[in-house]
Amino acid sequence: MITRTATPPRAPRRAAVLREVAVTAREQISERMLRVTLGGHDLAPTVHDAPGAWVKLFVPLPGGAGEHGRAYTVRGFDPIRDEITVDIFLHDGGTMTAWALGCRVGSPARIGGPRPSGAPGASAASLLLFGDETALPAISAMLEREHRERPAHAIVELGSPGDQQELELPPKASITWLLRGRTDAPGSLLVAAAPRARLDPNTGVWFAAEAHAAQEFRRLLRPVQLSESHTQGYWRRGVGDHQE
Repeated sequence: MITRTATPPRAPRRAAVLREVAVTAREQISERMLRVTLGGHDLAPTVHDAPGAWVKLFVPLPGGAGEHGRAYTVRGFDPIRDEITVDIFLHDGGTMTAWALGCRVGSPARIGGPRPSGAPGASAASLLLFGDETALPAISAMLEREHRERPAHAIVELGSPGDQQELELPPKASITWLLRGRTDAPGSLLVAAAPRARLDPNTGVWFAAEAHAAQEFRRLLRPVQLSESHTQGYWRRGVGDHQE
């Protein structure tokens, strides 16, 4: 039986910083992805320099009944304007989707960070990224920051052709788009693609999709020797406010 190479230790997490922000812009960038820009004061301490790093976005609940938080990849940070950009996937139902659809310029929120993404580091000679439509912000951010001379391939499963985006790819990067059918379980095409992918001890693997698919993907990887691996369930089918 092949055993997995131990993942190199990561640097300790920096203490989380909370900042008050407000919506400064919103843009529909695909059928179900809304880009929201948040402005505040001294936001730099909330942003991690790792590719695909994320922040926790906290939004007020209706009627002043507290707030709701979810993690979102930082798609852009402008230190001059003190603005952070995040892409919010519009699920059917869920507190964050309702807030995103109703927010306007000036809508208040809070962000907390910094947090890294779990992206494979320099020890991996090649990258293999798996994700569904909800993982596109993280995959995009990781590929855009991929400046090393190593192959990188992303396999992305979509629920609709309208979810596809134009991504800026480095010279040695490529992407495969998979379109999920009505009878396909979310993430099932990604899991099916894994055995056909080239997984060797020098590969760094990253996976994010529906929670059941993430569990199955972890099971597939158990006997595989890899440089690094990270698997995350971003959402759960039938659950509006899933937290892993």
